[in-house]
Amino acid sequence: MSRFILVAMTLAVTVAGCNRFPDNGLQIQAMLPPDSSCLFVASSSNRLVSGRYDLSVPDNNDYIIAPLLVSYLFDNGLQFQAPPTNLQVTNFEITLAFPDGTVLPFAAPLVNPYQVTTSLLLTASQARGGSSQGVAVGVGIPSSYKDALRAVMAESTTILMNVRAIGTTYGGYTQKSAAFSWPIELCEGCDTQAECTAEEATASCLPGQDIWPYCTTIVDPTATP
Repeated sequence: MSRFILVAMTLAVTVAGCNRFPDNGLQIQAMLPPDSSCLFVASSSNRLVSGRYDLSVPDNNDYIIAPLLVSYLFDNGLQFQAPPTNLQVTNFEITLAFPDGTVLPFAAPLVNPYQVTTSLLLTASQARGGSSQGVAVGVGIPSSYKDALRAVMAESTTILMNVRAIGTTYGGYTQKSAAFSWPIELCEGCDTQAECTAEEATASCLPGQDIWPYCTTIVDPTATP
């Protein structure tokens, strides 16, 4: 009799162990802008409230995102091995939608939702209740979607980008964040500037999106007319 009880207890522990990581172990907290050096820093206090995508910029201008990711997984490993709850984030799953949540209908070969690659290692917290954070950068909207988005503008100049971060722990468990909804204004020429200096052009980290202008012509401010 005791043998069967032992087997049942072992199975129960194994099944429970497979689900020991909560679904909210990985979260997206905000979208970050680059700093004055055009670098994305997780410790930055700056946040973007919403996005803007100027579709008139050259076709190779993808819309770039930099979500602030937070892991609430804690170290439950042994001292002689790497923490199995270290989390390697590898992808963003992105769904583009109208403001009411309706998924944007794109014709083939475009797909929606879609996945893009990123890379970020979030180390496990040393204690329960702790967290670690980092910023992961990736392509939010490939430039190949621009023509389709121009057609969307006939119905709405604002879309929602619903982003989920996906990763795998060192122990082999998949983590997928809840969706982070990011409003983006679509426009033609709203971030385009006819003339700017070389210094101004360099300071524009992501030309044609959010708060950074795209300059069509570089001028020398010291040149005489």
